[in-house]
Amino acid sequence: MKKVIITIAILAVSLLSTKSFAQTANLNITLSDVLSFSVTQPASLDVNFDTEAKYTNGITALATDHVSVTSSKGYVVKAVAGTVTGSAALAPGSIKITSAIGSTNNGNTAGITYGSSVTLPASGSSPATVITASNSSWSGSNATNKFNISYLIGAGGAYAGKTTGLNVIPVTYTVTQP
Repeated sequence: MKKVIITIAILAVSLLSTKSFAQTANLNITLSDVLSFSVTQPASLDVNFDTEAKYTNGITALATDHVSVTSSKGYVVKAVAGTVTGSAALAPGSIKITSAIGSTNNGNTAGITYGSSVTLPASGSSPATVITASNSSWSGSNATNKFNISYLIGAGGAYAGKTTGLNVIPVTYTVTQP
């Protein structure tokens, strides 16, 4: 019994003499602007003007989820033609670009303005605005907006009477945060 009383006394003294300490650690968190984008497959769109209807009406080529943007605030996507190659000397203005939300987009779609039938300017000209977003691309944990791009190529007989053969009109996209 004496051992039990001593054990209880030691236990009581140790519980009463327990000390607690606290310190604070500061987490210094810097939020910075984020901006990235990519132009994904198909890297090239192959179209063939091989009927009268195509020469008259042009060809629409759809690139699904072609442009992806991740941005911590509003952004603007612009396009301009690169150096045109080929024997027909095709004019970049014969290309019209229309943007729309992509089929696998999970990003924020609020505040987006889509370009419709935007004429592709020639290299050395001011790029044309294809997409304008006034908000971040984030929608919860989903950070990226994906956009379909539709190219209307050579409508209105723009290529009729031109030299046949392969011609390339490169399209250069840029993205900026205002």
